[in-house]
Amino acid sequence: MTTFPTAPSETLVPERPVDWHVVVPVKDTGHGKSRLARAVGSDRAELSAAIANDTLAAVLDAVGPDRLVLVTGDVPLAAAWRARGAHVLTDPGTGLNGAVTEGMRHAGPGAPVAVLLGDLPALDAASLETALAAAGGAGESFVPDADGTGTVLRCGTGFTPRFGADSASRHAADGAVLLDLPLPRLRTDVDDARSLSRARRLGLGPATLAVLEHRASGWIRSMQATVHRFDPETHTGSVLRDDGVELRFEAPAFDASGLRLLRLGQRLTVDVVDDLVVGLRIVGIGAGQAIH
Repeated sequence: MTTFPTAPSETLVPERPVDWHVVVPVKDTGHGKSRLARAVGSDRAELSAAIANDTLAAVLDAVGPDRLVLVTGDVPLAAAWRARGAHVLTDPGTGLNGAVTEGMRHAGPGAPVAVLLGDLPALDAASLETALAAAGGAGESFVPDADGTGTVLRCGTGFTPRFGADSASRHAADGAVLLDLPLPRLRTDVDDARSLSRARRLGLGPATLAVLEHRASGWIRSMQATVHRFDPETHTGSVLRDDGVELRFEAPAFDASGLRLLRLGQRLTVDVVDDLVVGLRIVGIGAGQAIH
């Protein structure tokens, strides 16, 4: 994870609350989340729309409709949120930063703008409110994603948006202060099966959760596998399918399993999404049952 200068804690309390305009760019959900295509197939558009709706609902709860600016080319999404009182602008079609610039232009010259990614299905209003309060005392600032390389929230006035690969470095180079806030619901953006698994463990918004509950049986494959590698310190490792293919698992999958340790060669039942193990359990013991 890249290290950037962070704001001193005493700067994070503004003299008075900042009335942020929250700009949320959302790609047409019929074409969004291409990296999830392998995992969820034809359900990708429905899942993309659900993720956007949960993100926007959290913003609405945090700042109200008059301060929510949605920039999108998705006609159904635009109609739904216009009906809820949000300001909805048509995506100019010049990329993510072009959409952000359109939203900032709507807010007006010198207006305090908080640009939020539209793919945060675990976001809640409290997390966003906390981040906006911190940003109010930090001047130009940004909140990185969970990996530390991307940006989920960029706050300030009249800045140049630099979203995309390695955006944290570019926002820092512009003088924006990194807000290293312990807000996983805000910092977990979803663009692949791994990040979807992370968000799922944090707790998804109702729209995304409904899609997973009704459609995920078509994405999640359960199978038996053999423990191939395991690091007891990081709780990460891998298993071998019966055909010899190695599949990785990360700490959240192990931590949620109820298991205390894995031994090499141990047989498990695993749940797999897009070649990533998202669930582990002892053969013959169902999910949610006590493990002794």
